[in-house]
Amino acid sequence: MKKASERKRNTYHVGNLRVLLLSAAREMLEEVGPTKLSVRAVSDKVGVSCTAAYHHFANRTELVGCLAAKGFDELATVLAEQDRGTPKEEKIRTASLAYFSFARKNPALYQLMFGPEFSDSEMISELQSSRREAFGELKRIVAEYLDKDAQTAEVRGAALAGWSHTHGLASLVIHNVVRPPAEITDERFVDMSLEGFRSIFAG
Repeated sequence: MKKASERKRNTYHVGNLRVLLLSAAREMLEEVGPTKLSVRAVSDKVGVSCTAAYHHFANRTELVGCLAAKGFDELATVLAEQDRGTPKEEKIRTASLAYFSFARKNPALYQLMFGPEFSDSEMISELQSSRREAFGELKRIVAEYLDKDAQTAEVRGAALAGWSHTHGLASLVIHNVVRPPAEITDERFVDMSLEGFRSIFAG
């Protein structure tokens, strides 16, 4: 009779092993945090040999880099989907809420995406590309709001300001530095922060 581990090793298809490994890595990230993520740990969770896993991820850096890249891909998709059909005057508010909600729903992944795991010299090209795509989506939204070309310095500066604001807000909440009252929805909380910004610059 075959051992359970041997049976598990026969249940995956080579074509979708990368997807399974990333899915397992994401589950582990939520359960135990990034420090315990490794190719060996993830391959054990899926039930495949390390040799099979190393065909898809050469080392831990590549594994967590691909996982972070997936997070940025999902963020870009969320921003695009929520923006679709949104009136011009509501674009910044909608993007801020979409971004904030993504971070709140995926706190461990979000912290990995912006955490100290990656230096410029060690960042894989897939992660670099996904980061640019997510920021590019935000620039597109800001450009449409301002009626400006997305490549202008004005749009880039405004997009960076918007990203910094919502990223900071999400990080403060995720790390329990700021705790919104239970009766306040995410939507109202984001609205309050935007109203605060308007008050500062209106003065």
